[in-house]
Amino acid sequence: SEPVPDDDGVIIDHDPSEHPNILTNKANDGVFWNAFGYLWKMMEGNGYVIVIGAIITYYLYQRTVTYLEGKAASSGSGGVESRLSPEEQMNRMEAMRRARERLQAQVDTAAQEEAAKQRERDEQQRQEKIEDWERHKRGLGYKSKSSTTKVSLKRDSFNPLAGHGAGGSGSYRPSRPSMNRGGG
Repeated sequence: SEPVPDDDGVIIDHDPSEHPNILTNKANDGVFWNAFGYLWKMMEGNGYVIVIGAIITYYLYQRTVTYLEGKAASSGSGGVESRLSPEEQMNRMEAMRRARERLQAQVDTAAQEEAAKQRERDEQQRQEKIEDWERHKRGLGYKSKSSTTKVSLKRDSFNPLAGHGAGGSGSYRPSRPSMNRGGG
């Protein structure tokens, strides 16, 4: 090839298309270098976002660790029992077992008493039904199940439209319309 004159009068003895200004490696460098290049380009474009995200993540991690350590310290695991000797721990467990047995015995006794009362009520109802049937067979009729005195739960002077009670002291009364609304 023939030398090409340059603008400054310098002669270049090579073809510029033969040697490009940007050198690139055309060989495959592997996955690691490709990933590294991708991460490097991300850092160049969004580095501040990544750094802020890392700082926030670290802060949240520290808060979580502190919270979990406090939770573990305040819970019963490893607390008082770890400071007690094995003999004291056994004594505590035995006392808890005795207290549970005592409470269970109380519950059992109460359940037996309630069952006996229920059996008595059932027996009484059965006897009443038998007596009713005997009365009916003799022609005296069934025993009336309804009571003769009716108990009212409301006062005689109760009027639901009057508000709270007959006195009307608790009723709602809207204010009178005002004539001072302006307009003209």
